[in-house]
Amino acid sequence: MKRKMINTIVLSCLSIMLFGCASKEERIDVTFELSNDIKVNVTQVAKDYLIKNNCGTSETIQVGTASITDYLVGASDEVSDPKDIGQVVYKVTFKDKSHVDTYLPEVLVNQDNNRVVGFIVGN
Repeated sequence: MKRKMINTIVLSCLSIMLFGCASKEERIDVTFELSNDIKVNVTQVAKDYLIKNNCGTSETIQVGTASITDYLVGASDEVSDPKDIGQVVYKVTFKDKSHVDTYLPEVLVNQDNNRVVGFIVGN
């Protein structure tokens, strides 16, 4: 009897984890205030990553228009290490001179060490 109950509980928990977390909305809407130093560092790391990977140039990536938000890394995101899936990171999005999305990849930056963990293909 105890074994059936334990199996039922374990199966229920696994089902909730698999199906309850399969949301397409993986962005976390959290209001936060970053210090200027963090904004500058995270933005520069993201810009350097895009330039290094031939996604833009210093002229096309406007640092002043960067938008930084908290983001929950999902399985569909391009990450360099699968261990980063499920982690909350900074998502950096750049806009062009006319403040329209340039379809550059959004860069995912680790909040603890400012390391690029991956990217999201631009729309």
